[in-house]
Amino acid sequence: MGKRLRNAAILICCFLIIVSGGFYYWQYQENEKAAAIAAEEARIIEEAIRAAEEAAALLKAVTVKAKQPTIAFARPVAPPLMPRDTVLTFLEQNPDTVGHIRIDGTVVDYPVVQGTDNDYYLYHTFDHIATIKGSIFVDHNVPFHAENLPPHILMHGHHMRDGSMFKTVSFYKEKKFFSEHPYIHFQTLYLDTVWQVFSVYVCDSNEYVPMSFKDGEAFVAYAEKAASRSMYPVDVTITEDDRILTLNTCSYEFKGAHTLVVAKLVEMNYDFDWLREAG
Repeated sequence: MGKRLRNAAILICCFLIIVSGGFYYWQYQENEKAAAIAAEEARIIEEAIRAAEEAAALLKAVTVKAKQPTIAFARPVAPPLMPRDTVLTFLEQNPDTVGHIRIDGTVVDYPVVQGTDNDYYLYHTFDHIATIKGSIFVDHNVPFHAENLPPHILMHGHHMRDGSMFKTVSFYKEKKFFSEHPYIHFQTLYLDTVWQVFSVYVCDSNEYVPMSFKDGEAFVAYAEKAASRSMYPVDVTITEDDRILTLNTCSYEFKGAHTLVVAKLVEMNYDFDWLREAG
């Protein structure tokens, strides 16, 4: 009896082993199938992504190609600036001419010259006639250029009792005149420029007025100091790329007094109609 039970137990164990092995083998097969399916799905997704990227690249290439001009256009070449007729006329009369100055509503409407020193035009007219009236002239230390204006243009003129030359400059000390005449027009051989007055003050004739600066910071510092000295404060922003114009004339507050009017370049016009037409 005991032997039969033992044999039965062995048979049962063998059966269970076979069933368990078969179950694990089936599970293994199922896992392999699932892994194969997942790998295939990953491959399909990867191919789809690659195909999408290739399509996007192709579309981009087609789009870029479509934007390319079918005809090659040559870029317009800038012609030389055309001389201004008014200044050109003055230049033909006097080769020292650098421009023409005008302040609307005043007598200031004069050609401007620049000599090799500051003495000659202080006592000679534009026509080289010796007289106390002199001329309106740019300081000889200014590195003046008709196409590329320097940072600071200093211009001199006598304060004449008859109201001519730069007597008008002294009027800027009157608040009403200061507010009603904010703009100075200065025309060079190639440029029409407009300058907005932002300062008027009185100083000694011996005071140093710089016409060149070691760097942009020094230029801005000088311009800001000039603005802070104004009899009538004006909100103004000065940068290293700006240009200023100073008109200088005699004054009579004390011996050797001078009145200085300082303006900032706010408009500069060229004869560049060709560019608008080409654009």
